[in-house]
Amino acid sequence: MPPVRSVVVSGDVSFAPRRRTVRRGWGGVAGLGFPGLLVVIALSVGFRQAGGPSDLAASFLGALLFLVAAPTAWLFAFPFIEVTRFTVISVGVVTSAVLWYLTGRAIAERSRSWGAWMRKYTTVCVLWTSATLAFFAVLASLE
Repeated sequence: MPPVRSVVVSGDVSFAPRRRTVRRGWGGVAGLGFPGLLVVIALSVGFRQAGGPSDLAASFLGALLFLVAAPTAWLFAFPFIEVTRFTVISVGVVTSAVLWYLTGRAIAERSRSWGAWMRKYTTVCVLWTSATLAFFAVLASLE
């Protein structure tokens, strides 16, 4: 039987489980940043005002930003549901906040650092915004 050799492990190799620096709860809360910013921008450009012909572009931009931030707001577009603007905005934000929170939390589960979380979250936000604008462009071309 051959002699047993000892194996020397260098000091920088560790088999201990790594502790994550991104906690899931905080990742979910941070995931609300992008839609929160878009909602604030949407409401500040005249989305809540009736506006005249000169304010049409600002109102359209505000509505578009709101639909990117609150993807569940389209549920109130059905003609048999009669709601006020406040209802559309508040329920759209509340129901979409859950989706964005879960997205941030899922990204946090797969990230080891805040830098990795930010890169993944930025990618998700860019892809989501691009897909939404492409969808609106397809709808506009059908009109």
